[in-house]
Amino acid sequence: MRVPIVLELLPTQTQYVPLAVLGYCLTRSHVLHPVWNAIDWPMKTYDHTPTAKLQDMLVSILAGNNAVSQINTRLRPDVALAAAWDRKQFAEQSNIAKLLDRLTPPHLEQLRQGSQCLFRRYGQTIYHDYRTHWLLLDLDLTGLQASRRAEGSCKGYCSGKRNRYGRQLVRGSVPTYHETLWSSLHPGNQPGGATLKPSVEKIQTFLGVTKAQRQRTIIRTDAGLGTDENINWLLWGSYQVLMKGYSGTRAVSLARQVDGKAWIQDPHGTRWIAWALNPPRFGRRVNVFVLRWPGKKGMRYGILLSTLLPLKPLATWHLYDGRGAAEIEIKADKQGLRLPKRRKKSMAVQEGLILLTDVAHNLLSWMHHWVLEETPFRGFGTARIVDELLTIPGQVVIKEGKLHKVALLKSHPYAESMRSILQNLLDFFGNP
Repeated sequence: MRVPIVLELLPTQTQYVPLAVLGYCLTRSHVLHPVWNAIDWPMKTYDHTPTAKLQDMLVSILAGNNAVSQINTRLRPDVALAAAWDRKQFAEQSNIAKLLDRLTPPHLEQLRQGSQCLFRRYGQTIYHDYRTHWLLLDLDLTGLQASRRAEGSCKGYCSGKRNRYGRQLVRGSVPTYHETLWSSLHPGNQPGGATLKPSVEKIQTFLGVTKAQRQRTIIRTDAGLGTDENINWLLWGSYQVLMKGYSGTRAVSLARQVDGKAWIQDPHGTRWIAWALNPPRFGRRVNVFVLRWPGKKGMRYGILLSTLLPLKPLATWHLYDGRGAAEIEIKADKQGLRLPKRRKKSMAVQEGLILLTDVAHNLLSWMHHWVLEETPFRGFGTARIVDELLTIPGQVVIKEGKLHKVALLKSHPYAESMRSILQNLLDFFGNP
């Protein structure tokens, strides 16, 4: 007996039940309207508007797709997921790719304004209480590999690998809330120090921080952004700084002046810190420490600068160590949201994809705040949320635009826990 193999429509089955419920809540509650309302692109529209295609791209990022082409094979057949995101069917990948390829700097500015408007409504950093807590703002520079023929692509040190073609991504983030405030793309040969001022100025304008709030804001960066010029500029702008100094030769010179007994060893690791004996002078009083730690080719040295004057040396270094959260956030976006996988020749198109990735990152961060904090998944980062939580298969039944039923695959190990989480998510948005 031959086994019949047939083609059938499965309008209620989806591989992404939690992503579908999230999309249903976001679209029916008009959460994403601030992003799309800022966009005014006079383009011909047939079946899908430009904003609908951008939303489809956002769903593709949240689904963990590596490339735009995967929309055709992983999302477009999933009509239940499309219905949850208020779409009859996701756009064909070539149409989305054509829209992305037409992005220009003015389009990017509209998209950025829309994402910032969304952030002002739902971001936690906006409501930070400066009177009771410092605001920690981390700036980080990371390489994104690109084709040697891509716009702005240059050979250099890119994400831990030498002699690779790529561009530089500057990101400003707040580790307390796991939110991304600012991302901008620069040519691969852009000196890191030159990116700090424009980035901080943009973030300052976006947040609308006052002088009193700047005095309660700590800027943390690594040595690549810690030039004397940048440090003085931040100090004159009333910011607090917790940064490594740029000059390696200065670090070695200051280390040679330190007496052997003056080094303080970190009890949690093989590394030492000491007060600098003849530190450089800056626009305000700054604590200057010399660091040393073993490297592959012998002892390495660095300079740590801090305006948090009461903090002792080791406490200052431990607070600086928290800057690693920014690197973890970027790594999570690279792994979970596939940030380095979607490569475009145009700088504008690449930055557009980065802005959509930032929207996806913040949505997942807010999902933590909305429903995941008191659950077994409170420690899940971006990668695990995308790969493990949003991909539970099952059924989603939508009739006349209203969600009637959600069924999770019972054999999935997270199904029982996600059942209550999704109910809480629907309740949070008032069961739209």
